[in-house]
Amino acid sequence: MSSSPGGASLAILYGLLVVMAILRRQGRARTEPGSLAPGERQRPLLMTWLDPVLSVVFIGSVLWSLVRRDPAHVLAALIGAAAATPIGIARARTMYVRAVPAARCVVFRRSPLEYGLLGVLVALRLAEDAIARQHTGFVTLVLTALIALAVAESIVRAAGVTLLYCRDAREVASPG
Repeated sequence: MSSSPGGASLAILYGLLVVMAILRRQGRARTEPGSLAPGERQRPLLMTWLDPVLSVVFIGSVLWSLVRRDPAHVLAALIGAAAATPIGIARARTMYVRAVPAARCVVFRRSPLEYGLLGVLVALRLAEDAIARQHTGFVTLVLTALIALAVAESIVRAAGVTLLYCRDAREVASPG
């Protein structure tokens, strides 16, 4: 994927922003007044999967260019992904509050960490060219591991939230 501001990545970004705005509006419209505690928000479950999509779109090409270099970068990516698994599971458990199956929504706690991670993802995408031209072995190995960690964490977190949602939705559907 090109790092230029035009092209497919820009079209995907605009498309995802439109979908996110629509889903956010739906989440707000489906939220019953007084049903959320301070610091909570209701989001459609589908919106949970947009974060991994954004991660793949914005930094997946950087990761791909790094892992194509040599097997050491593949190993670094695998180490980063392995480290991401417990982090993603912990974040899913921390931010998840409950399922709202009637609206196909999830209630989350607000966290400044999610905004910080989004900033990191955007910064990595903007730095793609500099990273791709970097030829210092150790630096690119560390970057490969960190980028793989960011992508894998968002996927694991979305999967964890989805599993928690499915568990709670089953309990709501069949109490007892």
